Amino acid sequence: MNFKDVSISIPTKVRGAEAEEEWQEIDWTTWTSGSLEVDSDSFLLTFKPSQGGAVKAKPLGGLIRATAVDGGEEAKTLIATTTESCHRSLRLTFPSADDASRFRQVAQRAEAAHEASMKLKVTQGVSDALETSAALDRDIRAKLTGKWPIVFSGAELYGPDPNGPSTNEVLLGRGAAVLLDPPEDSRTVGNYELVFYGEDEGADKPLKRIAVGPKMLLERQADDDEDGPAVTFLLTGPSIPAHTICFDETEVACKFARDFRVRCRLLDISHKTVKGQKSAESLREEIAGMKQRSLAARCVRAVRSLMLLVTLAVFARAVMLYAQDTKKRHPREYLQDVSKDLRQVAKLSLTGVQTATAQVCEAAVGSVSTESIRLCAEEANLSDMRHCLNSLIAR
Repeated sequence: MNFKDVSISIPTKVRGAEAEEEWQEIDWTTWTSGSLEVDSDSFLLTFKPSQGGAVKAKPLGGLIRATAVDGGEEAKTLIATTTESCHRSLRLTFPSADDASRFRQVAQRAEAAHEASMKLKVTQGVSDALETSAALDRDIRAKLTGKWPIVFSGAELYGPDPNGPSTNEVLLGRGAAVLLDPPEDSRTVGNYELVFYGEDEGADKPLKRIAVGPKMLLERQADDDEDGPAVTFLLTGPSIPAHTICFDETEVACKFARDFRVRCRLLDISHKTVKGQKSAESLREEIAGMKQRSLAARCVRAVRSLMLLVTLAVFARAVMLYAQDTKKRHPREYLQDVSKDLRQVAKLSLTGVQTATAQVCEAAVGSVSTESIRLCAEEANLSDMRHCLNSLIAR
């Protein structure tokens, strides 16, 4: 389709794509006039100045849309948006409103084709991303066969810059977050891990390994950016720097948060249980120590020591009697001799205890021992006996 005597103006300053969309604020400079041709299939614009001669036709890029400057059906000036890199916006002034209307109809078909093309590119991009994510998921499961990984695809991991200051947070990779549990035959709580695999690195080498531990927090952040990820989490812990995990799908993010927090709570309970067991063991040891230091425990230890000494003494006495005896009697006779010795020792010990007890009582409360009274009673005459008793009472 060809349009003759079209005047073209270009922006005074070259601006970015976003700035040129605001064509009302653009200053225009008239370039030239001539014939404008639009390809009906590709919507490619080709302009040839009216001077003719050796001047070649100039391509102006593909037509995307056209907007009337004055509005209404009688408008003859249109702002055309193209795919040309230098000047994306052109001001086109047609010789008649009819030409401008026919150009707008072509522009409407071009705009519809452009939108369909963009949707196709987005769909193709999403399809490629899904295929890449699915391939990574398969590779991870094949690599971790027997470990039953829980894979959450469509994730991005942000963390401290490995090549710069630790305060700078950068994108570490895009891929999948994986939760790994300990072996099934483990009799203890075991080690739980959060492993992140990147799409560029694949399943052979994880980008990051984080041991799940007690007191770790996974906090959901506010979703302020409409064009950003569906859900963003901030992961913090006492032994790790802060990391940010983003997910493309809300459902995947919620499942990850649920499974991760269950493991964190399990480890919290396990940590408290171990801590309580250690405290209980410490209390039992302290109580056992207090029992060992009590009077009853000391008495028990003294009795045990005494019994051990008596046993050793009996054995030693029996061996000595056997060594001194030339007739080598039956062992039972030696035990009888030892029993007699023990009874004699016990009798002497009892007498000594009684004497000591009497002296203690006499010193403490002024009492007189039975032995002293017996000696006074053995006096020959009555005056000596009375004198002895008076001396005992006077003590």
